[in-house]
Parts: sequence; C-alpha cells; structure tokens
Amino acid sequence: MTTASIEARTLILARLERAAGQAFGCEQDAAPVSRAAFVNPTTVALATFATAFAATISYLV
Repeated sequence: MTTASIEARTLILARLERAAGQAFGCEQDAAPVSRAAFVNPTTVALATFATAFAATISYLV
C-alpha cells in the first residue's frame, strides 16, 4: 500500500467511527486514541490469539 492509500483508509475509518458514534448518540472522546492501534496487524493477531486461548481454556474447564 502506498502512503496515500494508507492515509485515505485511515480517513475513511475515522469517518465511519465518527458516524457510528453520532448514530448511537456518543460524544466525541476528549482524548482520542491513536488510529494506528486499531489497524495494526500485530494488534489484530494478538487479539485473535487471546480469543482462541480463552476459548480453549473455557472448553477444557
């Protein structure tokens, strides 16, 4: 992905997040979280692993 496409994707995600917040009556956060934390592949992989681990433990217990 080029830098321009990454920036465009980030802007699209920000607009979607803002629209969803407005649709459900949520105010804009005073201290916004970095957008990179939500689209980072390492974060997604870690969340997937944690979910699989929790499901395995729940199944075994």
